[in-house]
Amino acid sequence: MRPHFHTLMIIGMYRSNNMGKSIVDIKNMGDALRNTGYKNIESAVSEIIDNSVEANAKDIFLILREGIAKSGRKVVNEIGFLDNGDGMSTEILSSCLGIGSSTRHDRKGMGRFGVGLPQASLYACPKIEVYSWQNGIKNAQKVYLDINKIKDGEQTEIEDPVIAAIPKPYSHYIQYKTLSNSYDFSNSGTLVIWKKCDRIDPKTRGPLSRSLELSLGQKFRYFIHDKISKIRIIADENPETAVDVAPNDPMFLMDDNCVLCSPDDPQHVYKPGAKPNIEAPFELYTAKGLGTGEVDVPVKYLNKQGEIKTGKVLVRFSIVKDKFYDVTAFPKGSNPGNYALGKYAANMEGISVVRARREIDFRRFGFYNAVNEPQHRWWGCEIIFDPELDELFGVANNKQYVELKKVDGADLDLDENDVPPIWAQLKDTIIPTIKAMYAQNEETRNNTRSYDDTVSTSTNIINTVEKDLATDLDDDVTEKEVIEKCKKEMENSGYENPTDEQAATFINNSVKFVYADKGERSPAFDYKSVFNLTEITINTTHNFYKTFLSKIYPNPEVQTTFELFLASILLSVAETETNDSNQRAANLALMYEWYNRLNKYISEQLNPRNIQ
Repeated sequence: MRPHFHTLMIIGMYRSNNMGKSIVDIKNMGDALRNTGYKNIESAVSEIIDNSVEANAKDIFLILREGIAKSGRKVVNEIGFLDNGDGMSTEILSSCLGIGSSTRHDRKGMGRFGVGLPQASLYACPKIEVYSWQNGIKNAQKVYLDINKIKDGEQTEIEDPVIAAIPKPYSHYIQYKTLSNSYDFSNSGTLVIWKKCDRIDPKTRGPLSRSLELSLGQKFRYFIHDKISKIRIIADENPETAVDVAPNDPMFLMDDNCVLCSPDDPQHVYKPGAKPNIEAPFELYTAKGLGTGEVDVPVKYLNKQGEIKTGKVLVRFSIVKDKFYDVTAFPKGSNPGNYALGKYAANMEGISVVRARREIDFRRFGFYNAVNEPQHRWWGCEIIFDPELDELFGVANNKQYVELKKVDGADLDLDENDVPPIWAQLKDTIIPTIKAMYAQNEETRNNTRSYDDTVSTSTNIINTVEKDLATDLDDDVTEKEVIEKCKKEMENSGYENPTDEQAATFINNSVKFVYADKGERSPAFDYKSVFNLTEITINTTHNFYKTFLSKIYPNPEVQTTFELFLASILLSVAETETNDSNQRAANLALMYEWYNRLNKYISEQLNPRNIQ
């Protein structure tokens, strides 16, 4: 069968005139093609879902299939993506696995770069099979790409599509019924199969399904909410574990969000339909100057011809409803962050960037400082733009991130004919509004939690035992002087404009526990001295927290016990530095060894080696 010339060129076998050398030695490209820069399996999966949504699929099945690993445990080693979208013509199917072969360059939808299907697939597995049909399932055609065969010289081209039956593990989903729904994929659609998956993390069915549920719910929330596309995750053909992905809205505004609240029971969260009288816990922030809580920000950008044009970016703001946050919603003196909504919101803290109704990035982007300020979980911000602004936002070809970097100083000294960085064009809208929302939340809580200064059970216990560590005022030093000294130390440690009351908290407490996103590569725990207080930080993005602490923390007694255990170690370490400045370096070395061992242990726990 004659291969398509177009496809051959794309995968690197094209030869220039009379030169006799390949532009790319495809045999040696296997590893490079697989190192495609995806952050995680969730991002790679999202690329395939993009194709289904853009093909007008009403239903999308994500089918996780298990096999037995060398270690003897069950792991997900194959993923099938089944949709009832438009399907692909023979011409498009023949080139769909070629790098750069997209037919979608019109910038009207989510697609643009033409690398999503092959790049995302190769990130997860060495072999991809694609089936597609437009005039009934009996006319389904197949193409495939196998990196291992390419390395061995067995596959030198992507062959023309051939008529092929849908593999049995997937064929019974073509016309499929559940207790509540019927699904029909028989008229048109596409099936993508990732085979021999070797880069899936989490590897096991349950954790992977949950992670995908939350990630896809966040990225595709608008398509799910507007009932454009429905995503269903089926774990190893088990209907009892199948889940329909609900919107995971970081703005907490959608009435069908995966987490909702009841005014009658603000201490808990509920799934849609779990009980009557549940609602979205946030509302649009409608302060003076913001109207409906949505702002159209005019921005300058360069079009394809290099001409300066004016477009717009929609910025939306949300804030927690008083009834789910104020002092009447929880027991007296308690911290809303310790309850279900607060814990969930902590993982959703950030600014969402949405392109063509699909979220492509979610970070802080330098618009605010979240150090020791958990109150930032109680507001939301969303930046929405159309594909015509891709260059302005620096959209990555795998749609995982944007170049929305903080700029100041010389970077803002521009001529009138220059296009300012997008961060600079948005900062005057976003930064003041975040500060205003933060201040409003402080007022709502009657200024009782400006710095999360409620004293935890663990801190109370430690204070009782460590009374001898409390600050004793010298006869020649006034209490006011001590307060001012403490405030200066707090400012040096990143606290903004601390009050006398907050300084008093630091003076009277021996320890403070901070839960913060410090990044996956940062230590699981850290400590520092702020005046006479030891501040212990637990990194909520470290695997130790995600795989262990987050699962046991719903029990407050267990949390207290662990905090006491951790404090007993770190306070002892910190104490050795009191009168010996050289000890800090030795302690840092010791802590490094601890962190290093912990990382290795957890890595082995999550990905055990097959030791014979």
